Amino acid sequence: MKKRSKKRIRYGILILLSVYLAACFSLRFSVRETALDALEENGCMLYYIVNTDGMKGLGHSVVMIVDEAGCGTVFSYNGMQRSLTESLLGKSGVGKLSMGTMTADETEAFLQSGNLLLDGDQLADNYDVALYRPITAEDYRVVLEQTRPYLAAQEQFASLYERWAVEENAGRKVRYRQELEQMGQGDMLPVYQIYMNNCDHVARLLASSVDSELQDYTDHTRRMTPNGNAKAFGVRAESWGVMMLGEQSLLERFLMFLMIF
Repeated sequence: MKKRSKKRIRYGILILLSVYLAACFSLRFSVRETALDALEENGCMLYYIVNTDGMKGLGHSVVMIVDEAGCGTVFSYNGMQRSLTESLLGKSGVGKLSMGTMTADETEAFLQSGNLLLDGDQLADNYDVALYRPITAEDYRVVLEQTRPYLAAQEQFASLYERWAVEENAGRKVRYRQELEQMGQGDMLPVYQIYMNNCDHVARLLASSVDSELQDYTDHTRRMTPNGNAKAFGVRAESWGVMMLGEQSLLERFLMFLMIF
């Protein structure tokens, strides 16, 4: 009986492994050009970019918009109010939307190497794969408009936190602390929540404001990791191009293949 049970366990493990590997192969996407050639004359571009080994191998997503002159602006969303431990426990808090701009030459160098060399959270790192499509100048402005609530929230939090930090009156300090906690509940401001509104969620929300395919994916599909979402959407959205940024290490290729959740 014991031998038979062990065989069943081994067979079960092999079946599960085979199913998992089959799913990994089904979500492999290859480099391709965008099918939206008709828009390229407008000159602006939208990039949904993933650092495969960011966030301990779960991945980190950013959005880049490029204007008619070829200059890129990158947005990266991270938690600001909570520690990593608090975030993993499910606590929400005001996030920080870091933003950095590059010249046309710097933007081209980034797309060639994957090396992002800007100031801000996750804006100085090596990125690996990008989904991209051309957009109009009006679309460019729409994406910029979508960032305003996030930038306003972090400015409001930073201002109140500074007042709390220097306040000497005990009563006012308690009140400021309570207001900071309330800001992190998400009733009035957009907040960072590692499971519900993380870097990848915000990247897709910004990009989907001008793309119906990504909007539909965001509304009806849920993967847990940036790597999983980039692959699942990239396989589905044939109108988007796929490009690799620089050379990927063995670990990065390994993670890109295996991370499908």
